[in-house]
This record gives sequence, structure tokens and C-alpha cells, in this order.
Amino acid sequence: MTSLQATQQQMLQAVLAESAQIPPIIRGSDLTDARSRLEIYRHGYRVRLRDALQAEFSGLRSMAGARFEVMLDKYISAHPSEHYNIRWYGAGLAAFLDYARPWRDQPQFGDMARLDWAISVAFDAADETSASAADLASVPPDAWPRLQLSLLRNLHVLDCRCNVDAFRRAADHGHPRPRLRRLAPARQILVWRKETTVHYRRLDDTEWQVLSAALRGETLAGLCECLAARHDGAAAMAHMVTLLQGWLSAGLIHGWTFA
Repeated sequence: MTSLQATQQQMLQAVLAESAQIPPIIRGSDLTDARSRLEIYRHGYRVRLRDALQAEFSGLRSMAGARFEVMLDKYISAHPSEHYNIRWYGAGLAAFLDYARPWRDQPQFGDMARLDWAISVAFDAADETSASAADLASVPPDAWPRLQLSLLRNLHVLDCRCNVDAFRRAADHGHPRPRLRRLAPARQILVWRKETTVHYRRLDDTEWQVLSAALRGETLAGLCECLAARHDGAAAMAHMVTLLQGWLSAGLIHGWTFA
């Protein structure tokens, strides 16, 4: 380890530690003493991490209200930054809220953090092209049963136990905080990016069953069978057409292969 690396390591440990010990590399000056100078660095470290989290978790801020700052401070204390890029610092916040008291007894906070993070990750994901209805029309009729849809890689599906989407939407549009509503059973929220805009919406049970089958690599024939278990044959085909049109319009389909 070089002398510079050793100095950087000592400074890092001093900033992260909350002990009264001051390393010798930190010295006082005519303007302030060594302890005050160290506290400036400690304070600045936490402020930068808190600012990064506030930018990523607007829905959680809307939901938690006055408790939001306490959440962030507890997370910062429990999880020092381990990545050179501060943008990824919030990756563990949802898991932290799942196990840390008192928030582990209030699962809406972990769910809210997961939605915020999924939106953030989808926004930063690599660009992908989406197929159009005209593209799909080029598939020969006899090949449709073997069609396997390739969905966007930036697509996320989250299980949510309350109306977290309403809180995020309120934060996005500057609306008042909504009332918390429990969802029983849990519902799925779809998150994806189309061009430069991230979208999110709830899935009804039927669409989720078909979409999850598509994500598993089921053929179009298999998706229709999934719908036929809930509807008669004609209604299942009509429903499948409606779903395909909606997915194409939303830009969810990247392409396809054949089984």
C-alpha cells in the first residue's frame, strides 16, 4: 500500500468512525482545531449520502413524511457506502427497511422503497428498441403458436401490499399525500421505460398470469392456454389480442423468437 493509499484509508476510517479519537493526519489550524475539521468531513459525508437518497426515493419521502430523515440517517449509519458511484448507494434501502425496527413491522415502507428503486434502475437501464404492431404482422400465421415474446430487460414486476403507486404518483405530480390502503391479496406493479420515460402501473390478476408466463418463455399457444383456463376459447383469444395490443403500444415487447 502506498503512502497515499494509507492516508486515504486512515481518512476514510476517521470519517466513518464515531469515536472521539482523531488520527494524526488531521491537524488543527489557526482557524479551527483538528476535531472541528474532522466533524466537517463527517457531516459532509452524511449530507452527500442523504442528498443522493432523497433524489432517488421521492415516493418514500411522500409516504414517510417527517420520519423520512430518520430512516435515511439510520440507513447511513448501518450501511456505509461501498461503491465508488454514489448513484448505487440506495440499492440496499428496501432490504434495510424490511429488517430494521420499527419499519420492519410496517411493510409499506420496504415496498415503497422497492418501487422507487425500480423506477430509478429502469431509467438508467441500457437503451432497447421496441417492436411495433407492423413488425409483429410480418410473422407467418402458421408460426404464431410457436412465437416466444422477448420483453424489455428493463422491465420489473413488484409485489406490493399497499397502494405505493399512488404515493409515487403524488410525489411525481406534486399532489397531496394519499391515504394508505392495504391490498389483500398483494398486487403486482409493472415498471418499465419507453424511450426516455419510466412508466409504472398495477396489473390485474389475469394480465399478471399471462405476463409471468411470457417472462418464463411460454409460447403464444401457452399464453392462450393460460387465458383459456379463465375464459372460453373465443373470449381467451380476444383477450390475448387486447393484451398484445396493449403491450405493443406500451413498448414492452423487444422482439420474439420461435420455439
